[in-house]
Parts: sequence; structure tokens; C-alpha cells
Amino acid sequence: MTSSHFSEFASNIVVDGVRYHVQTEKLGPKNPIIMTSVVKDGEIVSSKKTDYAHLLSDTGLNEKLQELMHQQHLSAINTLKAEKPKERKMVSVYIQDVKSLLRVNNRKGALKMLSIALTEHPFNAFLLSYYGCLDAVVNKNYDSGVDLCKTAIEIIKEEVSWGREGYPVFYLNLGRAYMAAGNKKDAIKVFKKGLEADPEDPDLLWEVRRLGMRRKPVVPFLKRSHPVNKYAGILLYDSHILPSVKS
Repeated sequence: MTSSHFSEFASNIVVDGVRYHVQTEKLGPKNPIIMTSVVKDGEIVSSKKTDYAHLLSDTGLNEKLQELMHQQHLSAINTLKAEKPKERKMVSVYIQDVKSLLRVNNRKGALKMLSIALTEHPFNAFLLSYYGCLDAVVNKNYDSGVDLCKTAIEIIKEEVSWGREGYPVFYLNLGRAYMAAGNKKDAIKVFKKGLEADPEDPDLLWEVRRLGMRRKPVVPFLKRSHPVNKYAGILLYDSHILPSVKS
């Protein structure tokens, strides 16, 4: 079913039992673009833009635009019927795939996976953070890797309210990028920031222990070597230090 008026064309198409909405519209003289979008379940799965700035001074502009829009709209429908548009993989799925590759120490494979993910989700903070870390570790691009990790932190600050969930991993990745660059001082600072958000994060605890950083004694008024602090520390802290995925 297709409906149209001068400023847009709209069609609902069913392909292999899946319903798609195809919409073509012109954006106007200040932004002379013809935009066609294919929508499934409320999300755009493919789109096409055509610039018509070169036609603005032509006579019969309205008729020419309507014909261009009609042809682009039909082309999108025919493409949809011939081959369903490729659906984007969710960020969470990419992250799980990356973690699986890191568990078997396939850092290059994880970096390649992140490169693919970023073509589909170019501004996702989690993907940028992992990519920055691995770019420093694998490719030895220390400055750009650290900068990407910092950019990811700035993006996530604008997107969500700070809390325990999701916070530590950004400092974990930034710290590891610093470590790859041999910058232990800044690595320690960011690992500590991560632990301020989640004192029991196993990956951060692993990195802290690897660097030889000492935690405060459980009972401050007793010496660190006192048996109470010694064994209480083992019970409270060591039980949380799990095998870490070394990026």
C-alpha cells in the first residue's frame, strides 16, 4: 500500500512475513536532500540520500523533484523486495563477542571485531573504550588509544547518570591503555577512580594487585601486620579477586 503527496511518499511493504515502512521526503531548499528510509519495528534499517541542490534554479523544479522522489521511492521498494536490508548487530552482542575473543587471548581478532562494530555504531561509548584500549595494547598507538578511551568517558557522561553500572569498565580500559604506554602513574590514578565507583570490581582489583597497590587495612587503628587486619583482609578482599580477562 502506497500513499503520496508532494512532500513525501509512504509505503507499507511485507517481505517474508516481515513488515517494513518505506518513507521518502524532501527536506527543503535550505537542506536540499531527498531522503528515503526503510523502517522495521520503529528503527531505520537502511536509508538513501540524494542531493538536489543543482536543480534549485531549474524551471519546473516541483515536477522534477516529484519524479526524483517517486523513482527513489520505487527503487527502495524494489531493493527491499529483492534483498532484505542487513540488520545491525546490537552493541551488547558485539561486546560479548569481543570478550569471548579476549578470553582466548585473541586480541587482534577482538580489535577487528570492534572495527566492524564501529562502522555500525560509530559513537558508542563502550565500543570506543574497548577499541581505544586494544589500539594501545595491540597496535601500540598509545596516544590515540588513550584519547579514544577519554572520549568514551566524555560521551558516557553526557548519556547517563554516573553510578556503579557501566562506570568501572571505562576506567579499566583507560588504565590499561596507560599501562601499555608505560604510564604507570596515570594508570594507578584511573584504576583508583574506577574502584571509587565499584570497590569490588574484579578486573580493577586484579589490575591493582598486579601493580602492587595496597589497600587500606580493614581495622585502621591496628597495624597492617596485625593478625586481625591480615586475615580479615584475606576474607574481604582476596575472595573478590577473580581471574581477569587480560586485554
